[in-house]
This record gives sequence, C-alpha cells and structure tokens, in this order.
Amino acid sequence: MERHTLVHQGRERRWIEIPGDANTLLLVLHGSLQSGNVMRNFTDRTFEGLGPTVVYPDGVKHHFNDLRTGFNEDARRLRIDDVGFLTTLVQRYNADAVIGCGFSNGGQMIMRLLFDAPGLLTGAATFGASMPTPDNTLISTQRYQPTRLLSVQGTEDPLVPYHGGMAGIGGNNRGETRSATGSAEFFAGLNGCDGHVTSTSGTLRVDDWTGKHPMRLVSLVGAGHMVPVDKDLDPRLGHNPKTPTGGELIQQFFFA
Repeated sequence: MERHTLVHQGRERRWIEIPGDANTLLLVLHGSLQSGNVMRNFTDRTFEGLGPTVVYPDGVKHHFNDLRTGFNEDARRLRIDDVGFLTTLVQRYNADAVIGCGFSNGGQMIMRLLFDAPGLLTGAATFGASMPTPDNTLISTQRYQPTRLLSVQGTEDPLVPYHGGMAGIGGNNRGETRSATGSAEFFAGLNGCDGHVTSTSGTLRVDDWTGKHPMRLVSLVGAGHMVPVDKDLDPRLGHNPKTPTGGELIQQFFFA
C-alpha cells in the first residue's frame, strides 16, 4: 500500500494506492462520511486482487461534490472541484483503461465524471446509487460519451429507494432519485443499447442492455445499502447477501 498527495485548489488531496497492473486503473470512491481507507475496509478489499492498480481517494470532509442539486455538504458549500482533482489523479497513472467504481455518494460522483469529464473513464460501476431525477441533476448530461456501465442495487435499500423517490441519510435529504431500472434505462439509452435480456438466479436478478457499450443492472433482492462483501456489516444498512461480492461482480462484467 502506498499513500500519495497532490495539491488542487490550494488544498492537499490524498489517496491510497494498491499497486497492480499499470495498464488498468480501478478508481474507487467512498460513500458519505467515509474515507478512502474506510472504504477499503468497508468493502473488505473486494476490489483488490482483480489485477488492476486500485486507488482510493479521500473526499473533502468525507464527501465528494457529486451531481445532485439536493446534495448539501461541505464539499458543495466549499465548491470543491472533485472533477478536476480526480481527472488529475487519473492522468498521473496514464493507464490504458480506467474503471470508476463508487458507492453511494461516490457512485453519484462517478456519474458526475461521466458527464463533466467525458472519456476519462473507459468503464464505470456504481453501488447503492441511481441517477437523480432531472430536477435534482446539477449538471448538463449533453457531453456524455457512451461507456460500459454496471449498476448494483439492493431492492430494500433504506437510503436510495430501489423504486425511486427521496434519497438521503438520516434526516439529510439528498433529493429525488430515479428507480434503479429507470436509471439503468436512462444510461442504456445514452449508450445506444439495442437489446434487453433478463436472468435470475436465487435472489439475484440481472438485466443486460446489449450493444457496443452495454449496461448491466444487478438487483440484489432483499439487500440494503452496501457493496456486498463476505463479512457482517452495520445492520442499519440492511441485509448483506455476502455473495456475489462486489469484486466478483466487477470481475464478471469487466474482466471475464
């Protein structure tokens, strides 16, 4: 493990690096109230060992300045340029492929990169995050470039409702979100997908929108707000199915 810093907007920004294949970079963004190191432990290091170099950046005051109008944390109030910071970080590695992976607030930040830094990511995966409704979207979606996408969401997520509605943590409302399926259909449309197939296995439902730039929605039936890992998590997040793990889902979609 290596620790790195750079200065952006006059502020020291930090990240953790787990060295791997230099040609592929996995950019992992934490959720609200977390940090890069917390995310590494929260996910039981599920993204390590897949082959790529893995980096875990820290958000400012434990948040990234994501794409939701309803987001109201210090990262927004301080006008933190996380698009610029993460772009600079990624460019330092000069990797041939960059897969952005984010949980919750980090997933919303990954979506912002898709619109505000088109082409930076060659693939993207979100956990516990769906596209906000148009009136809750801060930025323009016009610059998007088709990108291979994976979305993983629990059907009983207590913070980001699977069927859409108001999202938030505690009493902190983050505005309205699309349903998991509605979000996937939105990105499938942007990706120009021309087919849709569904498969189920136990409590796992997989919707694949097919084409040159596929979109996959993995619905974890009965699961809560998390990256699934093979360990016990805070029960307030909801049920953790433990399998398949987040790393296995990434492996199957991007590296199989």
